[in-house]
Amino acid sequence: MQNILLVTRNTKSKDALLNYLEQDENRQVQTANSVETGKQKLAASTFDLIIVNYPLDSNTDASFSIYCAQNTSAGVIALLKSREIDALSERLEKYGIIVINKPILKVVLNQAIKFAELSKNRVQTLNQENLKLQDQIVQMKLVNRAKWVLIQYLNMTENQAHKYIEQQAMERRLPKKKIAARILKMYGGD
Repeated sequence: MQNILLVTRNTKSKDALLNYLEQDENRQVQTANSVETGKQKLAASTFDLIIVNYPLDSNTDASFSIYCAQNTSAGVIALLKSREIDALSERLEKYGIIVINKPILKVVLNQAIKFAELSKNRVQTLNQENLKLQDQIVQMKLVNRAKWVLIQYLNMTENQAHKYIEQQAMERRLPKKKIAARILKMYGGD
């Protein structure tokens, strides 16, 4: 299910975009008619995609799209008139925001939605890999601290301490991280 936030002040555009977006049964679309309402919806829910149809408020400079890109993991699409694109597209694209020229062609909007979805999936994959690597670093640091505790208190060599931790992990069927934490707790190294 793709959860979409459509932020637009223009009722005619809202109806047309809603019609188009709701053709796909896997999409759940919420709407907001101002920056304020959009921020409230963002605080209350998580979205996969945010489509912002400009202009929104009298002083709109596309900062709401930047806010969305910086504060959510959603893909962001900004719909701008030709005269606004030249001034804003470079600034928005720096934040990974997809910019589409109005009037909107369905084919272009569909491609932008797919691209935003692919980009979001790629970012999520990278975030998961990053978390996994961070966990491995934490484990390595913990195991190294435990090795030095074994070296200090049991006069083991580094190689012996390393083998001891591995052996304990295999025998107890626990991750090295837990064995290292137990060693640190036992010898007061933590």
